[in-house]
Amino acid sequence: MFPKFDLKKSGLASALVFATMLPATSLYAQEKSLEEKAAFEEAVREYLLKNPEVIIQSLTRYQELQALQEQEQKQLAVVDNLEELHNAPDSPVLGNPEGDVVLVEFFDYRCPYCHKAASLIKTLIDEDPNLKVVMKEFPILSPESTIAARAALAAHKQGKYAEYHFALMDNPKDLSQNRLRALADNLDMDLEQFSEDMKSTETGEAILRTRQLAQRIGANGTPAFVIGSQSVSPGTSYETFKQLIDNIRSNKQS
Repeated sequence: MFPKFDLKKSGLASALVFATMLPATSLYAQEKSLEEKAAFEEAVREYLLKNPEVIIQSLTRYQELQALQEQEQKQLAVVDNLEELHNAPDSPVLGNPEGDVVLVEFFDYRCPYCHKAASLIKTLIDEDPNLKVVMKEFPILSPESTIAARAALAAHKQGKYAEYHFALMDNPKDLSQNRLRALADNLDMDLEQFSEDMKSTETGEAILRTRQLAQRIGANGTPAFVIGSQSVSPGTSYETFKQLIDNIRSNKQS
């Protein structure tokens, strides 16, 4: 015979009752959770409808955080690529090649803002004998931009970059090959060598390296500036450039 069990004494009765209640309890908890979630969502919806400015504030704050994150990423990229920014052998240098402060400009001869920046850069060079300016030919606006960049780098091969560059910036409307060649002639360049250098693979590769560098540091337009190890806004004023240069020198001395 099998032994008899007293369910009440053994505690099995309570366990069986509890077990039968589990599905109902779990279902109730789920329904309660869904009701609470729906109520919460409805409360949030009503609040936002009554206070739409909260959405605008939230979006504004999100955009500010995104912009700050992008700026931090750009700054890190500039530091990582500082050697190529400052000392790439195929990038023309204006001012003092041994200057204690380095200003880098990415530019396009078709860019109207670059034309305005050219006079600012020229003034900074004339006033500051210890400023090194690295020119990054970054043609992105038109096919003529690329041809002009090739011509300027060909002029660089003959030691005439500064004169050629500022001549193009002074009159940017005409970037025809006739004018590019005429400028080289006016500067007493070897025209045959000038034409060869314009078309050379080496010149094309120099422009490509600049484009790749611009992409790495997040320079998506022109003009784009780097002073020391800091990215600078395209609309930066002459006074701010001066202040940034002075700050770099002060930090070196401290």
